[in-house]
Amino acid sequence: MIIRIIASSRSIEIDDVSNFRAFSVRIEGSLDGTTQAELLGHMAVSSDREHAWISEKALREWPSLKSEAWWQEGLSNMIAAVQKFGWIDQASHSIRAHIEYAP
Repeated sequence: MIIRIIASSRSIEIDDVSNFRAFSVRIEGSLDGTTQAELLGHMAVSSDREHAWISEKALREWPSLKSEAWWQEGLSNMIAAVQKFGWIDQASHSIRAHIEYAP
């Protein structure tokens, strides 16, 4: 799944929702630091230039997907699979995602 932060519309979308093996954040377009932090803050509990810790709750409650059993099960399976890599923060209930930048 790709969490898209879209500069032109100042919006967030989730693409490739059934692909739980390709978890990342893509910043599309140019955003100043404040606006980028504000938009990422809707999904991430923390971030730096390379990684964001995405809130499990934000993913589970994504409006168009929250009532889908396959989505909830897929998230649970993804979280279980990546724990061994240290990509889950148990304290903040967040999942580590690499940040990509696209023009």
